[in-house]
Amino acid sequence: MAKAPSAKQLWQFSLALYPKVKHTALQWQDELGANINLLLLLCYLEHRQCSLNPDALVLLANKLHTFSVQYTQPLRAIRRNNHCPLLNPAQQTSLKQLLLQTELVLEQLEQQVLVEQCPVPLAAATPMLEQYLAYLAIEPAKQQQQLHNLRQAIAQLS
Repeated sequence: MAKAPSAKQLWQFSLALYPKVKHTALQWQDELGANINLLLLLCYLEHRQCSLNPDALVLLANKLHTFSVQYTQPLRAIRRNNHCPLLNPAQQTSLKQLLLQTELVLEQLEQQVLVEQCPVPLAAATPMLEQYLAYLAIEPAKQQQQLHNLRQAIAQLS
């Protein structure tokens, strides 16, 4: 069996990978309902040639969903719809930056939740990204280019 990542390992991996996959990650978040932090964890596991069994993935996704719906998603919605006619443009920008920083803290907390709740990964290379798409009820064949791009970005980190 493989060793589960630490929160620091996952965060450092995410900081390195996210700029390379930002477009796909945000598209999957907005259009498919994916959680970017879970996506990054699955990319990390694939990078380490580890996997989770499908039941463990579902359980992990459900636990993270509860936290995300309660904290991260509402703050993200406020940040994205940040327009208050009472604030001048500089104040609007300042507020948006503060909300973005707070959202980043919540993203880190999401990753900590993932790491704390993650079962010990299996030492087997299985296509975790396809499993996640199946969990989201998305046909992986329709996302082949994005899957290819994600895996290329992961390979560049080696």
